Parts: sequence; C-alpha cells; structure tokens
Amino acid sequence: MEYISVTQARTRKALRLVLCAGTPGVWGEAIKAVLAYKHIDYLPVLQEVGGDNDDLREWTGQTSAPVIVDAEDRLHISWESMLLLAEDLVPDEPLIPRDPVERVLHFGLLREIAGERGVGWNRRLQSIALSGGPGANPVLQRLGDKYGYSEAAVLASEARTVEILELLSARLHDHSPYFFGEQLTALDFYAAIFLGVMIDPLPHELIPMPKGMRLGFSHTPAAIARAYDERLRGHRDLMFERHIATPLDF
Repeated sequence: MEYISVTQARTRKALRLVLCAGTPGVWGEAIKAVLAYKHIDYLPVLQEVGGDNDDLREWTGQTSAPVIVDAEDRLHISWESMLLLAEDLVPDEPLIPRDPVERVLHFGLLREIAGERGVGWNRRLQSIALSGGPGANPVLQRLGDKYGYSEAAVLASEARTVEILELLSARLHDHSPYFFGEQLTALDFYAAIFLGVMIDPLPHELIPMPKGMRLGFSHTPAAIARAYDERLRGHRDLMFERHIATPLDF
C-alpha cells in the first residue's frame, strides 16, 4: 500500500485513514474491509509501528491506528465512530442492523471482538507474554502499558477469549451463514479478520505478516483452539472467499 505522510495528509480535504504500515493491524484491516465493501475511497496515512509518531499525536491527539479524519477534518478514533461514519456515507448498503434490538446485540458482540478486553485485546496480551513480556524491548513496553499488561491480565485473557468464541459460535449456529441470518453486517467483517489474523492466521499468501507476528498468533492455548470451532472457521473462510479481497495489502 502506498501511504502519504501525516504532514501531507493534513493539507488534504478528503477522507484520510491512518493505518499501521507494513503489518496487518486488525482494527485497521477491519475498517478497510468495511470501506471497500461500501466503495468508499480514502487516502492511506502512515503510522509507524512502534515509533513515537509525534506528528500523529500533534494532529489527532494520540498515536494509535486506525484513525479516520474526514473531509471536514473531524476525527473518528473509536471503531464505533468509524463504522457509523461509513454507514452515514453509504446508507444504501447497510452493515449495521436497523432493528434497534438487533443493533444493540450487533454492537455488543462487536465490542467483545474489538473493544477493551475483547478478542483483539486479549490476544495482544497473550502475544506480549509469548514475546518475553514488556521488559523485552521498548515496543513491547509501550504495548504492555497500553493494554494493561500483568500476569493476572494475561491469565484472565485466555478464559475470556474462550467465552467470547463460544458466544460467537453459538450465534452462528442459530443464524448461519452470517451472524444476523442473511444480512451481512460489520460484525461479520470484524470477526473474520480478527480471527483470521489473531486466532488461526490464514496462510501467508492471503495474509502476509512479519514472521514474529505470525509465530505469536499461531501459538494458541489449547482451550482457545477448542473454542475456535468449525462454525467459526467456516464463517471466516466464507467471508474471505466472498467479501474480503486477498492478499491483504498494508
């Protein structure tokens, strides 16, 4: 992917999406897939993985990716805000249920994947532990501080990941092929990408990633591997076959 710098991005009046350069950051890849489905164009802006990103902090008030800055220079930092923006831009191809009860359930399940102490959060904690903990290097220290790393947090993350996977699998059992029956939703994109990168990484030909990253996410505790069942694997494969272009480009 060809990126523009933060300095360049600040002068443009377009939808700008800050992304982790050179690595499949799951939060970024998920919103990219949503934007692609809705045919929403954006300018990719470089965030340096593990870097200080002082220019990004000056622009957006923080250093993480993804972040969307829209054509009116409004910031969209949370995954919820980015999804709502995409829905507002292209409402005729909805990825959020319109029924209020289903909408609440949709965002609740999404939070279990992308929110604090969700699948992404838990697997980050586990990968930090596998890499030697925050003391191993400055990048891991920054990640450890961000995700509240502790031995207790790592221990709790495994049981919580199992709980979430079992919840998602049960939902698919009653509502296949997608989590909301025949309606494709943002939850389907987020689940497929988070699980396809962080639980059971798809082959390098589909998702190229740094060797150390692949090794870390390929190491799956037995309880998590059992909870990641054929329903979830089949849903992931269906999403990548039908709706998510590969190889992922970052």
